[in-house]
Amino acid sequence: MQQRRLLIALLLSAGILFLWTYLFPAPAPKNPQQGAAATPSPAAAPSASQAPVATPLPAAPTTAAINQAPQRTITVRTDLYEVKFDTRGAEPISWIIKKNKYSSADIYSVAGRKSERKPLELISPEGLNRQPRQVPFQLQTGDASVDAMLASSTYRVEGAETSPTGDVNLNLSAGEKKQLTFVLEDGNGLQVRKTIGFDADKYETDLALLVKRGDSVVPQVKMTVGPSIGDQGVSHHTFYSVAPEGVAYVGDKLERHTAASVNTNKNSPDHLVLNGPVDWAGVADTYFAMVAIPPQKVNGLEYQTTAYEYKPANGGAAEKRYLITALMPLPSDGSRAIVYAGPKDHYLLTNASSQITAAINRQIDLDGLIDYGYLGWLSRPIAIPILQAITFLYKLTGSYGLAIILFTIVIYSLFFPLKWRSSKAMKKAQALAPRMKELQEKIKGMKQSDPRLKELQMEQLRLMREGNPLGGCLPLLIQMPFLFALYRAITISLDFRQASFLWIPDLSAAEPYMIHLLPILMTGTMVVLQLVTPAPSADPVQRKMMAIGMPLFMLYILWSAPSGLVLYWLVGNIVGFAQQFLINHWTKSEDDKVESPPAKKPPPRKKQVDSAAART
Repeated sequence: MQQRRLLIALLLSAGILFLWTYLFPAPAPKNPQQGAAATPSPAAAPSASQAPVATPLPAAPTTAAINQAPQRTITVRTDLYEVKFDTRGAEPISWIIKKNKYSSADIYSVAGRKSERKPLELISPEGLNRQPRQVPFQLQTGDASVDAMLASSTYRVEGAETSPTGDVNLNLSAGEKKQLTFVLEDGNGLQVRKTIGFDADKYETDLALLVKRGDSVVPQVKMTVGPSIGDQGVSHHTFYSVAPEGVAYVGDKLERHTAASVNTNKNSPDHLVLNGPVDWAGVADTYFAMVAIPPQKVNGLEYQTTAYEYKPANGGAAEKRYLITALMPLPSDGSRAIVYAGPKDHYLLTNASSQITAAINRQIDLDGLIDYGYLGWLSRPIAIPILQAITFLYKLTGSYGLAIILFTIVIYSLFFPLKWRSSKAMKKAQALAPRMKELQEKIKGMKQSDPRLKELQMEQLRLMREGNPLGGCLPLLIQMPFLFALYRAITISLDFRQASFLWIPDLSAAEPYMIHLLPILMTGTMVVLQLVTPAPSADPVQRKMMAIGMPLFMLYILWSAPSGLVLYWLVGNIVGFAQQFLINHWTKSEDDKVESPPAKKPPPRKKQVDSAAART
């Protein structure tokens, strides 16, 4: 996954912190008696068999429907979402998410500003405008002529009263449910019934497909999920803003397939077949998803992609994008399946999983839609408690920004004893650096048979144990899981999305201005913190590396990071500076000082004998 880059970058930065001393040891100072001054120191897709590209649909169908009705738009409105179905193809042409069920907060697209909100549309306008259009809920039977007829014919609707204009508006209040059935028949005995049940209190919709020819059920019916479900207002997909991708639970493992990996598939470009029983499958971006859950596990899941060039409305640089669509096998005998179309919020997915499990009588865990990253086994158990802690602090303060600040202070306070010990270790290593350098020079020129070699090596090991510079990097290494977990907490909670703080409009996204003030402040405070932090050596090259190079490297990594994550790092630097100031003041005691090796006494001078006395 793309998040692996962040993990590799931070691990690399941590490695530089404690390997630099050994790779480039500092030269011994001219006066070893003087104490050194304190200075700072996309994922590979799982294997899957490929299938040849499906036969493209013909321009005109060879089979005609005999009960075509007038084309109409059926709009279903609830407090949570608003869906528009076109009777041509019985397909949704708009699916807007309006509200967070858990917090009752309104949801908008990132495309709009606070003064000019825009609805959050899940369905891709690029797919909608194509000919033939690419939208969810399209059926594929394996017969190209039948599939073309199903997509181009208008269906009769049961459960929607006819209005004078032909279009129908269904407004569902809390606790209300509604069922629509789209019906189509042709002259060869083909009958299609697509029944969709809406619940005003859920993001899930019931779906039952009945596809028969005569008295026989047509096998191998697949339904499209997608293309590219997500917030269609994202102007540019970045390192932290994931483009729509395929997500499925196949066999006993979760699989993620980026659209780019499907597009560049060597065996079958733009097409991927996943073998094995499918628990659920769909398409999702960072915060939103559409997933189909069959009543029983099915086989034959496919993903298809189409590349295109996206030009932002604000005139920015064009971006290569992909339409990625899941072809989900579903039973065509009228059995009940479920489609989840909504946020990838941890609490919402947990609640939906419980309800779906009870409805279809098998265990479902949609929390797998959330990408916990390369070390998900580590970050997931930490991210959820972090989310609960920040949510608790939010209830006290009324601001997610203040909640992150308080959370950072608490975390750094808990790590203060570890920082104390590591600073003492770094100071000891700094004081012992000249002697260590002297031993290295002596050992380098000695032969293995020299009896003094073993004695010098033992002394070198003693110095390394007494002042181990690796201890100074321990706080950073231990806090890394919390950094990753906080990033996951921001992406698994819908409330962080578009939560404002001071000048920041959205804590889940980077600052939308030309000058990113928060990352710059983070870099400046990191430079100051590095200058006051003890380093194992006083070498000026290392000083510049740690004090300037590392903050600039982190500035590059976190330039487009979520503002909440940068805020955590900034506050951590400020708290860390205050802690280091106290540590530097308190560690000036005699206990923390390491005495330099005693200098060799000069040989006593010979007494001059008076020449006269000598003669006497």
